[in-house]
Amino acid sequence: MDLSIICTYRCISKCRMCNIWQNPSEPKDELTLETLAKLPKGLGHVNIQGGEPTLRTDLMEIIDTVYPKARVTEISSNGLLPDRLIPIIRKYPDLKVRFSLEGDETTNNNIRGESNGFKTKVEGLRKLKEAGGKDLGFAMVVQDDNASQLAVVHEIARFI
Repeated sequence: MDLSIICTYRCISKCRMCNIWQNPSEPKDELTLETLAKLPKGLGHVNIQGGEPTLRTDLMEIIDTVYPKARVTEISSNGLLPDRLIPIIRKYPDLKVRFSLEGDETTNNNIRGESNGFKTKVEGLRKLKEAGGKDLGFAMVVQDDNASQLAVVHEIARFI
């Protein structure tokens, strides 16, 4: 069984294709470690996502709880707070991490409502690789405004 775990509805991107940032959750109302501890072992692919998972102060504990129960554990992140993932990658180098990247610098920053997102994500993925990360890459929401840039994102990812 594969799972997507939405650990927060908070986000610091202001993506045009998503309204989650307009209705953030309160940390007290978010998924608890106690709930995650009830998950069975033997899961397939578990994707920790949001909102933005790196906004959780207990993200390491979330991964500590889920990682041993899944064949593949992934964090889907906007990539704007990569330093928060470095200790997790050092502990779990096989953890799958995907940063959202919507095209070249102008396209990404426009679609995601980020002022310096592109550079932060590219540099952040390099930092995670230097920290020992083995399964790192970008994820792209293909839409009319960026469909022509799929090859651009693919080329950027090849050199990380």
